Amino acid sequence: MTRFSDIPKFPTLNYRIQVSLDELEPWLERMISSHGLQMEPDFQRGHVWTDEQAIAFMEFFLMNGEAGRLILFNHPGWMGSFEGEMVLVDGLQRLTAALRFLRNELPVFGHLYSEFEDRPSYESNFTIAIAKLPTRADVLKWYIDLNSGGTPHAASENGRVRALLSRETS
Repeated sequence: MTRFSDIPKFPTLNYRIQVSLDELEPWLERMISSHGLQMEPDFQRGHVWTDEQAIAFMEFFLMNGEAGRLILFNHPGWMGSFEGEMVLVDGLQRLTAALRFLRNELPVFGHLYSEFEDRPSYESNFTIAIAKLPTRADVLKWYIDLNSGGTPHAASENGRVRALLSRETS
């Protein structure tokens, strides 16, 4: 008999907080200094987004787009002994885009962060979630499971939808 309860589950995310865009860099710096956060552990794929992709994400983010706001970390001793290595598991490209914008390295809607006269809205936040997987092997399996599905949209597919939109709005 096949049972849903037999399907392996992703790790429980033991801790979640909202971190606003303008508090993101100080929060990350605290995690690096207090918990040895590794932003680019050896299993991360590195920085692969183009400037155009980073700008597109940040524009989507600032328009209160919901997707992509969840950033995943692991720390085996979180909220306990705090022993073990804290690592970024998912979200390097998104965090890098946000940090580049905050550091005036990436224009969004044609403007650098310092050129905006006000602060980002309270909806401009990331959800930070921290799992407590006990071993590196567990973290590596989680990373593979997170990144093994899906197919990115090709430029031609996005172009087809843009053409449909153009017909609808003309």
